[in-house]
Amino acid sequence: MKPGQAPGGALAGLQREFQDYVLWRAPAVLDKVRATGRADAATRMDVYADGYVLRLVEALRTDYPGLVAIAGSEAFEALARAFIARHPSAVRNLRWYGANLAPFIEEAPPWSGRCELAEMARFEWAMAACFDAPDAPSLDREALAAVDADHWPVLVFSVHPAARRLALKSNVAAAWSAQARGEPCPSVRLDPCASAWLLTRRQLQVRYRAMAPEEAQAFDSLAAGASFAQWCGQLGEAVGQDAAPARAVQCLGQWLAEGALSGLSLAAPLPQSQESARQTVLR
Repeated sequence: MKPGQAPGGALAGLQREFQDYVLWRAPAVLDKVRATGRADAATRMDVYADGYVLRLVEALRTDYPGLVAIAGSEAFEALARAFIARHPSAVRNLRWYGANLAPFIEEAPPWSGRCELAEMARFEWAMAACFDAPDAPSLDREALAAVDADHWPVLVFSVHPAARRLALKSNVAAAWSAQARGEPCPSVRLDPCASAWLLTRRQLQVRYRAMAPEEAQAFDSLAAGASFAQWCGQLGEAVGQDAAPARAVQCLGQWLAEGALSGLSLAAPLPQSQESARQTVLR
């Protein structure tokens, strides 16, 4: 910018026209591009416009290898280009560019007819988000052992920022594992009933597993701020009051081992109506 030139002047206008060509092939900037003996103005500008799309396609391929595997390379290329046309990059870091790919697949034909594509995109984005989540201490057994027994019913646990919960109606997790090992992907199967999955990070490795329905319900209640007595009571409705304490301890032990929890606190004292749940927990 020349000295004394105000922001938003000729340079800013030229930059906007340049961007409009890269994004939309708007021709206004061509009058300001010098042609050469080898290429006219449009050909020279196409180097930038084509390069922009190719870099974004490459970024999406990097973020979604499982989606490439089940869709096929050519179909993924078409999908990525359609997504780029609808969602020009609005972020400075390409790591976050593909955040809206799963919602796009769900609404945009012809891909909207294949729910496994959107599920794989959600699964892979959740894995990346799990890996990139902020660091935080993981709750350990020693911290729990220090809690007075009378306080257990009102314990409220906080979920680790890396933990992610998904509901999947297909075997995309198995397909992702196969492509990660360099093996052919299994045929994608759909199930009318969604299964619950938990993703956690331990020592910079993302791990994922299916959850039993009662465990998923307990974890979701815990994540929503329910006390130990409250979600243990819900477990009792699912597995029986006699089996609930052992199942709750089993779930807690697994979540601790996976690093799914990061802290605990005490909720308000239990109201009298929950005294029965308290007795169930303590016996």
